[in-house]
Amino acid sequence: MTKVNVFGDVRAEHDHAMLDESFFESQNYRTLFESRDRFIAVGRRGTGKSALTYRLSKDWAARKNLRLVIAPSEEQVIGLRPAAGLFGDTVSKIRAGIKLAWRYALLMEIAAICQNNYKLAGEVQKYETLRTHLKAWTSRGTCLFERLRHVLRERLQGIKDPEDRIADLSSLLQLNRITEEVVKLTESLKQDLIILIDRLDEGYEPDTVGIGIVDGILYGTDEVRSALGDHVRAIVFLRDNIFRAVQVEDKDFSRNLESQVLRLHWDPEELFYMVCKRIRAAFKVERESDIKVWNAITANELHGREGFKKCLRLTLYRPRDVIALLNAAIEHARRQRRETLIEEDFDESSKHISVTRFDDLGKEYETVFPGIKQVTVSFANGPAQFSLQDGIKTIRKVLDDPDLDGKALQHLRILGAEEDVVKALYGVGFLGIQDRQSSSWVFSHDGKRPDKVTSSDDVLMIHPCYWNALNLQRDELEPGAAEQIFDEYEITIHSQSAEQRATSLGRLISELTAIPLGTEGAAQFEDWCKRVVEIAFAKELTNVQLHPNQSAVQRRDIVATNQGIDGFWKRIRDDYQTRQVIFEVKNFEEVGIEEYRQVNGYLTREYGNMGFIVCRDKQAGLMKGRELEAFREFYFQGKVILKITATTLTSVLSKLRNPSKIDAGDIALDHQLDVHIRLYSTGQTEASASKKRGRQK
Repeated sequence: MTKVNVFGDVRAEHDHAMLDESFFESQNYRTLFESRDRFIAVGRRGTGKSALTYRLSKDWAARKNLRLVIAPSEEQVIGLRPAAGLFGDTVSKIRAGIKLAWRYALLMEIAAICQNNYKLAGEVQKYETLRTHLKAWTSRGTCLFERLRHVLRERLQGIKDPEDRIADLSSLLQLNRITEEVVKLTESLKQDLIILIDRLDEGYEPDTVGIGIVDGILYGTDEVRSALGDHVRAIVFLRDNIFRAVQVEDKDFSRNLESQVLRLHWDPEELFYMVCKRIRAAFKVERESDIKVWNAITANELHGREGFKKCLRLTLYRPRDVIALLNAAIEHARRQRRETLIEEDFDESSKHISVTRFDDLGKEYETVFPGIKQVTVSFANGPAQFSLQDGIKTIRKVLDDPDLDGKALQHLRILGAEEDVVKALYGVGFLGIQDRQSSSWVFSHDGKRPDKVTSSDDVLMIHPCYWNALNLQRDELEPGAAEQIFDEYEITIHSQSAEQRATSLGRLISELTAIPLGTEGAAQFEDWCKRVVEIAFAKELTNVQLHPNQSAVQRRDIVATNQGIDGFWKRIRDDYQTRQVIFEVKNFEEVGIEEYRQVNGYLTREYGNMGFIVCRDKQAGLMKGRELEAFREFYFQGKVILKITATTLTSVLSKLRNPSKIDAGDIALDHQLDVHIRLYSTGQTEASASKKRGRQK
């Protein structure tokens, strides 16, 4: 049977006919149409970003405004990545270069629109620099992204240093002069020029280049709209997971742009009005009352707003969810030869929708919440409602699973205890918390700070939209409880998982400063080092133990099992036969021959030929007359003993604030090993090697 889409397609780009006939002017629409205060519109999948782009463009066109709609395809965004990489390998550098390039691209596109307007074509000819650049710009391709890619490759050719490319780009593009001429050009406009930018998630990758491109587009758009003033309006539509990634990587974002963000959300009343408009269009229902319109296609048990909210609990309060749910319910009813929707139709419909929503959850948050899929799946085939303590037990099983992905394990350990993982699951809308005073369930889909998880007797519930996907055992919600599932939204949002990660790491780093040197703080420092090893090397080191052989004569401080799967730890397992890894912890600054001899005494059998000394030295390198000779003595006996300072470990923890830098610890130790072998084994220190290089110059 052909799939029925009487309510229109769930994807707005295929739904223009229905949008033309039944678009609901939500508060989101009115804010964007009437206000100039906010130019970044952020929403999760299915909140109507593309529908808003289409309708705003159409309505502004009706007012005779000029429009520039930018909605790139996947290949266009991917094609810009190599050009963006020319500016460096950090978000800040890529942002700086793309910001300038994007400013130029928007100014060129604005000039092209004016040139194609018969009333303004003559105005463009007045500006020589603009006219010259515009001729070259329009000859380089058919779309903004293609043209920009060609321009960057041509203009930056021959400039080898990324920082020089950033510094020279403005003058190479004559950006200041172009801006002045476009400002004068737009002053002659008798109508507004509207810039709408959508679908930046097409071809987006959550890495340094991807985040840098989006960040640069935001800043470049803001600079253009600021320069051109009241003559130009711009709106950038951004998906929530990309917005969060930019927030995490751009430390200046909250100060510079966050006040200009509009958070897209829908309350039940707005969704009800939207659905009723679509019912009128699809079924030609002429009744004025929205309730009567809804009742016209539903059975008695689903009548009224309460019946609608009962259906709504199976969604994430987004237009796409609701449209998909209703289309599938209508299709099911028609297969049963019924014209009226009953609860069974929505139950059947919700099964497919539930799987889709659950998959979306993993796709949206995996970059800022590594391991979210493994943790949420662990609740499958269990109860929908459970105590906080039962939730903690479920998460503990995930943490103890030897097959858990290293990146996921590291992130979960950074978040902290199992209760902190529960808070993160609340922050992305997977878990809700019962409010005892109102007997309601409170969920957050926008990362609101989960301050409701406060006591061991809290009761949790998985959001009903995921029940079918996880095959949960559940009792029916009590009468009236369906509409008491509140989905909280705020204008100011918190990327809770990222915040928890950064806060937990910051707390661990700051703990070090409170640990006194010497015997007094020895136990504390050992415990601190164990926690750092568990986090920094979670991908490859398992079963990390403190004093595993406490009663033995040779008492090792920290021992971990080396899985040796990849990278640094595979290197030491292959090259040094180290299956069990020793970290000897010394809570003082200077180490010498005695400490090296102690570690050397441990290096037998499974412990192989390599071990580590962790100390509080302020200098990471080896000193002559101290560690250097000790290292060399055992190196020439076939043993490698690496000194690691607490400062090195805190630097690793700081890098781990970014989930993509899971290998920061491995990279740091790999570098340390190379320096030990290439430099210290020859008897040189870093200072002496530096002097030697100076004399050679």
